[in-house]
Formats: sequence, C-alpha cells, structure tokens
Amino acid sequence: MDHADAFVLDPAVVHLNHGSFGACPRAVLDHQGALRAKLEGATMRYFVRDWQTDVDRAREDVARFVGADPEGLVFLPNTTTGVSTVLRSRTFTRDDEIVATDHTYRACKNALDRTGATIVVAELPWPLRDPADATAAILSKTTARTKLALVDHISSATAIVFDLAAIVRELAARGVDTLVDGAHAPGQVDVDLDAIDAAYYVANGHKWLCGPKGCAFLHVREDLRATTHPLVTSHGFSADYGPPNRFHAEHDWTGTHDPTAYLSLPFAISYLDNLAGGWDKIRARNRALALAGRALLADRLRAGTLAPEACIGSMACVPVELPLRGIELERRLLHAGWEVPVIDGPRGISMVRISTHLYNSLDQIEGLAVALAALGVTGAHP
Repeated sequence: MDHADAFVLDPAVVHLNHGSFGACPRAVLDHQGALRAKLEGATMRYFVRDWQTDVDRAREDVARFVGADPEGLVFLPNTTTGVSTVLRSRTFTRDDEIVATDHTYRACKNALDRTGATIVVAELPWPLRDPADATAAILSKTTARTKLALVDHISSATAIVFDLAAIVRELAARGVDTLVDGAHAPGQVDVDLDAIDAAYYVANGHKWLCGPKGCAFLHVREDLRATTHPLVTSHGFSADYGPPNRFHAEHDWTGTHDPTAYLSLPFAISYLDNLAGGWDKIRARNRALALAGRALLADRLRAGTLAPEACIGSMACVPVELPLRGIELERRLLHAGWEVPVIDGPRGISMVRISTHLYNSLDQIEGLAVALAALGVTGAHP
C-alpha cells in the first residue's frame, strides 16, 4: 500500500525522483507552518528565550534516530554546506592528498578542488559485482600523504550503498580521517553513527526522512569539534554567547534565519514512523520496490545490471542506450510528466535512476518503462 495521499505531490506528475529533492508530507508542512507562526508572533521572545531550547530538543531527537552523540551534532541547510564546512575547517597543502571516488557528487568535487590539496580519484569497478571491490579500490589509493577521504554512504549518481563501516575502519587503521557524504542514507538505510565512527558525517533531512527543504545535519567526532567551524562567523564565536557547548554555539548562532525546517525534522521522523508502521518497515518496503522496479525496467528494456542487490537501498539505476543526449531525454520526460533523472555515469554508461518512497508504486515504474520505450530508449549491457 502506498501513502500518496499524505503528500502534496501533483497527481498529474509521476515523481520517481525522491533522491534529488525529496517530498514533504502535508502534515509536516503544516507543523512547520505552526512553528513559523509562533516565531513570527514574537520574534525577540522566540530567538532570545525559546530558540536554544527548541534546537537542543530537535538535536537530541535526530541524534537518537541516527545513533549519534548530540553534543557533536549541528544543523545545516544541506549536505553540500556540511562538506564545505569540514573542508574549510582543515588546512591542506599541495603535498597533501584527499581521496575521493569517481562516484562523488559533483558539488562535493567542486568543493574538493578549492582545498589546495591533491585530489586522488579512486575509480571503482563499474558495473560493480562485489561490494568489497569498491572498498578495495578506495583503500588502494591511500598513501602516507593521504590526510582525508571523502566517501559516499550512498552514491547519488549511481545509487550504490557502500560498505561504509568497513571503509571507515580500514581508513582509520591507515591514519586517514573520513568525511562521509551521507546525503541519501538516513531513512533509506539504518544509520548508526556511533558504530560507524567516522570523523565527519553529513546528511540531509529533506530527502528520505521527508523533512522540509533546507534541513541537514553534521556530526563531528569529539576530538575534531573544536577545530570545525561554520562557514559564517557570527555571534556564536564569542566565548560568552550561546550555550556552554562551544561547537553548538558557533554553528547554532550564525545569524538570523528561519530555523523551522530543522525544528520540524523530528516531527517528520515520528510522523512517517506512525504512518507506515515503523522505519524498519518503511526501509524494507521501499527497498523491495526499488529492486522490483529495477528488475521490471531491466526486463522491459532488455538491460543488464550495474550492482548486486546488496548494494541497493531505495534507489536503483538501469543502464540504457539513449537516442538523444541525456539532458534532452530528461527534459522530454519532464514535459510529459515523468520526474526521473537520466545520468551520465562512470565509464560513459548512461543510466536511468529510480527512487522509491511511500507514495510510489510498481505501476508507476511500469508506466515509466512504456514512456522510455516510446522515446526510443533501450537497455544497455555494460
């Protein structure tokens, strides 16, 4: 059973791209609206008296959901901001190396290019046949000069779920800190940050947790919090301003903004939990639909597979041969009411990526297969 009625999505559009921008339930938007009305009703009272208590409570709720120490968690508008926050807080020379992969999100690649370090790209086997092969490819690029590794928890472009705990553990054994781009992970897979124990972990709340837009968090390991500063230096930098936790003070107090997206995230987590019988069921349902949808598209288009089932969460990619440029095909699909990305992936492999959440059904993916075939798209066998 899907829960499309809980969302405000246009019924004339088939939204199979939750992974890019998410979708917020109506009840969560209503909750945010009530918070915004409270804030605007007495702005000085809110920011002087209520804001710190409210954000601390939200922080504790989110930290509990992802298995993290709330003392090391702060809210940010998006994962891209979190990645830049970490990179700007560290000092690199041209002799230093940062390891990334050829699956790294473009915005994060751009941030890496501004660090001054030498960026070493691990080219992962693609198609991927064994999760361990991705881990081995990343580790093979580390040297005595490696200062940091930027690793996806779930790749945006290719939808691969990495064996993150193993990667972080093996990098740490080599003396390398890991910055995790977890934009897609919370809500798509079970996340336990204490167990992963990465130096830095940043993730979005507006994707699989279905919070409002402009909601993300950064978690930093205890020994690195004092040197991890926000991109904006404001009142929180003053020793006598904000809460006793100076990491919180710096990141919580960066100037006036609308904090209601952050404060609404615990409600979104709880609302979906109650709506669909718990997060274990949500994750299992969405993953089963992604796997079934991948199999359906592969069968209809006569396509191969790009990764084993162990690497699939609530997104999946299907390799395709395109009759026109990917961006043009994507725009034609948008014009016809299909929201689905067409991706130029590693090794020049073109892909259609589907995302599945509580409002999606297999019938929608069946319709997508028909629409793709009508546009001359066929499957590929990389």
